[in-house]
Amino acid sequence: MKVLWLAHRDIKNPRAGGAERTIYEVTRRLVKDGFFVTVLTAGFKGCKRFETIEGVKVFRYDRILGPHLVLPYKLLKENYDFVINDLGHVVPWPSAPILSKKNIVFFRHLHARTLPGQVNPLLAYVLSNIEKIYKVIYRKSIFVTESKTSKNDLINLGINEERIFLIPPGVDKGLFKPAKKTDYPSIIYFGGIKKYKRPQEVLFLLKEIIKEIPNVKLYIVGTGPEMNNLLQLTKELNAENYVTFTGRLNDKELAELCASSWLNVHASVAEGWGLSVLEASASETPTVAYDVPGISDVIEDGLNGIKAKSREELVEAAIKILKDPEPWWKNSHKVAEKYSWERTTELWESLFNRLS
Repeated sequence: MKVLWLAHRDIKNPRAGGAERTIYEVTRRLVKDGFFVTVLTAGFKGCKRFETIEGVKVFRYDRILGPHLVLPYKLLKENYDFVINDLGHVVPWPSAPILSKKNIVFFRHLHARTLPGQVNPLLAYVLSNIEKIYKVIYRKSIFVTESKTSKNDLINLGINEERIFLIPPGVDKGLFKPAKKTDYPSIIYFGGIKKYKRPQEVLFLLKEIIKEIPNVKLYIVGTGPEMNNLLQLTKELNAENYVTFTGRLNDKELAELCASSWLNVHASVAEGWGLSVLEASASETPTVAYDVPGISDVIEDGLNGIKAKSREELVEAAIKILKDPEPWWKNSHKVAEKYSWERTTELWESLFNRLS
């Protein structure tokens, strides 16, 4: 089968995250199973316009609108068995359902929850309303999503439940795996440095934990638009001696730091799934997080972490785990064992076969 995957970023984009990880892990496995896969995406500074990544053909055009402008030509030139309309960004691919009959819409999460604070109020209003017309643009398309929360969001947007298929992501257990923990209580945050990710909550959490566990250390991974605010808040809280900002790490470095940490913290407003929580679980690192859409699906309370409804509950949960971490480490790994990228790919292939 020939598959065209439409995405706004690919795995080599400096801003790649969980959505791009899913594309990479699934498409390269599809190729190994005999599929012909092309990814059409936007470019970035210094990128190659075309390259093959583990058998997957990747075409990059412009920065934002390029893929949308080139798409009609691609669809008229090539005959694809399936076109994956990846909605990692709120902007849909309106020419795809017009020029192709075999469209699958990959709905990541409801962007209306995460847009405030990222863009100006007018643009947030416009983009939120675009989501409401997905049912019109993709009135005959099948939808795939990762979490039960996102499935319910699609139903609320007017998508018939019979057209929605649930395919959760996997985790690379060869990369994210147990290792020796630090000799001191350590916390990792690698949930993103964007406003809707609320990384500042981790610093407020740390301030309270220090009162109970004075030798605790926090590692904040990544870069992003909220970095300057985080640095300033760290000074205001007099937490410089407790926090290490690692910057962007490669996969191996991230996996090693995650595995050595006692606890992972996630503070986002909402997620499509929360891949970092699953990666932490595979590393025997439990997570405390706010009980929000997406995260509620991946954290099994009492096993790989605790979901909280307030900052006070988050602090209480973190201290509880840090004071007796070993049972949580073991149980976290048990949850991760349920997931694999091989299983995720199998579900995609089953869907392709069902729709053929």
